Amino acid sequence: MSDRPFDFSTDDPERMVESQPEDLFQAVRTLSCWNQRALAIAELAIFGWASIALTQSRDREKLAEIHALIQRLQVIHPVENQPPELEVATRYLRWDGMAQLLETRAHSLDYHRPEEVEQRTHMPALKQALAAADPTQGIRTQELLGKLDLSKARLSQLLTLAEAAGLIERMKQGRELRVFAAGIWREPKPVETKPKSNNWRGANCLSRKAA
Repeated sequence: MSDRPFDFSTDDPERMVESQPEDLFQAVRTLSCWNQRALAIAELAIFGWASIALTQSRDREKLAEIHALIQRLQVIHPVENQPPELEVATRYLRWDGMAQLLETRAHSLDYHRPEEVEQRTHMPALKQALAAADPTQGIRTQELLGKLDLSKARLSQLLTLAEAAGLIERMKQGRELRVFAAGIWREPKPVETKPKSNNWRGANCLSRKAA
C-alpha cells in the first residue's frame, strides 16, 4: 500500500498503475455503493495491472494480489446492493474472466525450485528477517508486516509462496502465528563430534590373554 490514496478523478492509465491494488481496495471501501465514475476507473485500473502482470511479470504474488482484489471488491459491494442502471453484474462478469486468466497464469508458475523462489520480490528481506530471529522462536507475522512494509494480503501471498517452495514453516503458538526458516534457509546444525573411546586397556587385556 502506498502513502497516497487512490485517485478516482484521473483516467490516466500510467498514474493509475503507479498506485497499488490495496490502495484501490481501501478507496472503494469508503463508498456506500458503486458510482459510475468509481466503477469505470476501478475497471481501468484492474485491467491495467492485470495486463502488465500477465505479459511482463513472473511474479506469482502480483498475480494473486490482483486476483484477490477482484474477489474482495465484489464481496464488499455485492451486485444486489448496487444501482441497477450501472449494470454492475455485467462488469463483474468481465472481471471474473480476467481473474480466471490471472489464476491460469499463476498455476503455470506454481512449481519453482527453492533457489529460484528465494530470488523473488521481498524474498531476500523475508530471509534476512528470519535469519535475525531466534531460530527456535521464529518470528511473528505481525512483526513481518512492519519489517517488510507489506499489506496483510501481500504478506500472506509471500508466505504462501515461500512455504510452497519449502523455505519456511508456519506454526500457531497460542493465538500467534509464527514463521520459521526451513529447507535451504534453515541454518545447518553444528555437527557433534563424539569423543573417541579409550580402548587401550581392553587391548592390553586381550594381548595378555593371547600371550
